[in-house]
Amino acid sequence: MTGLLPQSKISGILVIGQGAREHAILWGISQDAPSGPIYAAPGNAGIADFAICVPAYTPSDIARWAEDKGCLLVVVGPEDPLAQGVADMLRGQGHVVVGPSQQAARLESSKTFAKRFMNRYGIPTASWKIFYNPDELQKFLMTREIWPLVLKQSRLAQGKGVVVATDRDEGLEAIARWSGDPHVYDDGILAEECLVGREVSVHILTNGKDYVWLPLAQDYKRLNADPHSPNTGGMGAYAPVDWLSSQERKKIDDTILRPVVQAIAQESLLYRGILYVGLMMTSDGPKVLEFNVRLGDPETEVMIPVLNIPWTAWWWALGQGHLLEMRMPDPEKAAVAVVMASEGYPRQPVTGQFVDIDSSPGGLVFHGATVRDNGHLQAKGGRVLTVVGVGSQLDAAREQSYRQVAAIRFPQSQYRDDIAREGIH
Repeated sequence: MTGLLPQSKISGILVIGQGAREHAILWGISQDAPSGPIYAAPGNAGIADFAICVPAYTPSDIARWAEDKGCLLVVVGPEDPLAQGVADMLRGQGHVVVGPSQQAARLESSKTFAKRFMNRYGIPTASWKIFYNPDELQKFLMTREIWPLVLKQSRLAQGKGVVVATDRDEGLEAIARWSGDPHVYDDGILAEECLVGREVSVHILTNGKDYVWLPLAQDYKRLNADPHSPNTGGMGAYAPVDWLSSQERKKIDDTILRPVVQAIAQESLLYRGILYVGLMMTSDGPKVLEFNVRLGDPETEVMIPVLNIPWTAWWWALGQGHLLEMRMPDPEKAAVAVVMASEGYPRQPVTGQFVDIDSSPGGLVFHGATVRDNGHLQAKGGRVLTVVGVGSQLDAAREQSYRQVAAIRFPQSQYRDDIAREGIH
């Protein structure tokens, strides 16, 4: 461990999750050469190369496993365990946890909660309406004159609960598809004004009082370059982003980040973790598209490699309610992430195909959905691998990433060929 981490107080490190984001978090931690055991719950085939994978899949399973492990440093990757209160359970056992409370996690787990929160504190966001009944929503769409319109499931939907409907027919098709689930209206469906501008992902580390920016990252949510292709959990990303001016960053600070953190404190929400703010830079200034209460995926896979910091010490301080420093160092490198997804993703991904990774091109390969079968790597989900190139400049990072992609044998896969293209000047 680094000298900033009191070794006598920590019995090990646990990262909760099983995707490429968690693989990247663990990779960052491993750069510190920690002396204690590193665990992942449940992990995946790539994570198993340097962490002990624990077959614990629910917050209750994880809490039972952790109750006799002394004081663990825990970093929670995905949103589902946070929404189910895993941070509260583990803090109650005396562990140091990076992740907000279940109540604070409603900023992501309920878009309705987040919208009302923003409206209470005057935080700029798109205008919206909420519907708890399919007939009322259908009636609204039938009389709607202004398109496009954004439709969002209020609940967690793994990045697949948002449709930008370009016309009435597309909106009706979306709600017909969603209405097959009897619980889709439990927390409602939002109909939102479609914001126009340039999108950017802002991540901050916050203890609920102060905050520090992580490097800006740009992600790609569409399956391909077609603006009408399906939304996904993310098909690629790059960092850092250099098109945001210092004046724009100050406006984001003044009108969004500082008011949000002050509102979290005012509402007594326990927040020791990451807040991801998806922003649209509109002609009227920055507006919030969504909150996530954890690191984005695939943004994590480019943010962690470009920062030369002691990640373990940062997580340890944040889990105790502190920030190690009040400013992150500027990135010295650039990174480009390309997601290799199974054919059929996001609706019906093909699974079970063998994957062969050639490490010679030198990129980082973070596993998103893999298992090992008799020593052979197999795909077991939609976003299977996130391939990251790192370089002194964005063009070099992009070249390395795609060179690594070309060396991977993955039948029935798909990926975007335009990641970071617009970021290269």
